[in-house]
Amino acid sequence: MSHEMAPWVPMFIQSCKNNTEPFVPFQFATVDKLTNKPRCRTVVFRDFLFHDKKTNVLTFNTDMRSSKITESFIEPSSSNSGGDNQRCETPFFEVCVYFPETWEQYRFSGQSFILSRQFKEIPDEIISKYEIFSPRLSEASDNSTDEDIDTSINDHNDKNNDADDHNINNDNTLIKTTDDDDDDDEHHEDEDSQPQPQEWDAELLRQWSSLSRHTKSLYRKPAPGQKLTSETSKQLDKLHRGVDGAKEDVGLENFGIVCLCIDSVDYLNLKEGRGGERWIFQKTDGKDEEDLWEEQEVCP
Repeated sequence: MSHEMAPWVPMFIQSCKNNTEPFVPFQFATVDKLTNKPRCRTVVFRDFLFHDKKTNVLTFNTDMRSSKITESFIEPSSSNSGGDNQRCETPFFEVCVYFPETWEQYRFSGQSFILSRQFKEIPDEIISKYEIFSPRLSEASDNSTDEDIDTSINDHNDKNNDADDHNINNDNTLIKTTDDDDDDDEHHEDEDSQPQPQEWDAELLRQWSSLSRHTKSLYRKPAPGQKLTSETSKQLDKLHRGVDGAKEDVGLENFGIVCLCIDSVDYLNLKEGRGGERWIFQKTDGKDEEDLWEEQEVCP
């Protein structure tokens, strides 16, 4: 079991810090499950999952009623049937972040999943594949020396709302060996290391609580894309003036966190010598249960 920070993480955090803008926007691209067409939108980087850079999971916030949810995270058959929405397979994505002041670009790709009150269960295959551990393990074992690296890049920037072996005896009977015991122990360890439902819920509330009152109100507005009528116009006006009469946490049901599990990173810095520098980081399957990354410098 490992809980290691990917080599691209410190670079990305430093790039965010060098950015003088109050937030870090990026382009999030997926493929529409129903039409098979590419979809791209601008969102805002919020934080690392569980406020822990060692998760290597980037997050942004979204309205669960927005088109990006039905395009990428809902089974097309369930969204058309009018019944309860069914989570589809975790979609693949590509993200592009560009820092104009430092001429740096990051292209992230991997799989994503949604955390919300509507989608409380996180796919086990994603938790296992990307080695997403319970935050309590991080708190117990975090002896890193880079505490000065702040992962809460956008905690106060709310301008945008949007992972049987058996031995046979001579008489052909199965013998339970010590290895089997070890396998069982490892299985239980894996289960114990996974985030628990209350920890997922706590993360949802943590990111919700970090939002400003104004940003929270955006999740109480009429559904994005809904036809503008005299009624919806009045609702928007009341929200704008802060007199809609609803409690601040009413919009929590519409609030979601998109979690980006990274498989590869393409980093380009055009300000460096020799016409720039470019690095490729590729996640590999560690044979010793380690989160390993291959790094290679390539021509820019």
